Amino acid sequence: MKIVILTPVYNDWPSLTVLLEKLRLLLANKGDILQLLIVDDASAIDGDNSALAGAINYFEQAHILRLRVNLGHQRAIAVGLTWIHNHMPTDAVLILDSDGEDRPDDAPILLETFAKYECRATVFAQRRRRSEGLVFSVFYRLYQIFHWLLTGLPVRIGNFSIIPGAFVQKIVICGYLWNHYAATVERLKLPRVEVPTTRGRRYAGTSQMNFVSLVKHGLSAIAVHSEVVGVRLLVACAFGSALALIALIVCTWIRCFTNLAIAGWATYVSGFAIVILIQMLSLTLSFCIRALSNQNDALFVPLRDCDFYVETCTELKYLVQHPV
Repeated sequence: MKIVILTPVYNDWPSLTVLLEKLRLLLANKGDILQLLIVDDASAIDGDNSALAGAINYFEQAHILRLRVNLGHQRAIAVGLTWIHNHMPTDAVLILDSDGEDRPDDAPILLETFAKYECRATVFAQRRRRSEGLVFSVFYRLYQIFHWLLTGLPVRIGNFSIIPGAFVQKIVICGYLWNHYAATVERLKLPRVEVPTTRGRRYAGTSQMNFVSLVKHGLSAIAVHSEVVGVRLLVACAFGSALALIALIVCTWIRCFTNLAIAGWATYVSGFAIVILIQMLSLTLSFCIRALSNQNDALFVPLRDCDFYVETCTELKYLVQHPV
């Protein structure tokens, strides 16, 4: 089986070297034809190609795809998948981060599961236990609840996965891929399997993801399911409008037809109900207008547009054997 290993990197060259060494030890004797595509997300630090030399010898091909600007790891993956579709025909793509948090020890397990399902399903690493601290875990749990309320879907998977080559040609025509890879696979309802894993720790350096970047990453996943989110919010607004209208009717009935009313309370309760009703109706109208306007917006298509972000594609072994 021909497999392309895709990993985005931003300044994490020491970690990438360790990752490739571990993959070499774990996968070199499996009998598969392995190729490597490193997506350099416009790193500010140049990688040491000589340090990567020993780790890439077992790959049939090894390329570094350098982007013109920093796009973030999700869009770097989108560009990489598009490049693979156009230039590196393959049976499967193994996607993992370059910092070590996606443990290479789990890669053989994903490949075995992939073969078990006859290469007809995307196999994701499911996070059963995380290695981050308490504060991150609390915020992550809140995000999981928020994501479930808006989309109805649990958050269990990330980038670490192996996807059939036949599925790559399906997702590269979807604009959702530009926001979030795993959510796109979910959105398209492609067959997938989850394998329980434990998140690893970085090999070197510190994470490039700060709090703002993590929030943006989470919202990008939710944005892929925008239609579902919109409908759920529309239902919530309709329910809130109904409650406000009922409260207004009950308040008016008590004030006009009973002796239970307290002086001045009907005005406050009615005003509050009217404000809520107007807000809910405004949100509903805004959503309808937004949904209709989106039908006329030009869509970003990775297959068509991603090549604009590629600066160079360099064959890594050439640089090692023939240094400039």
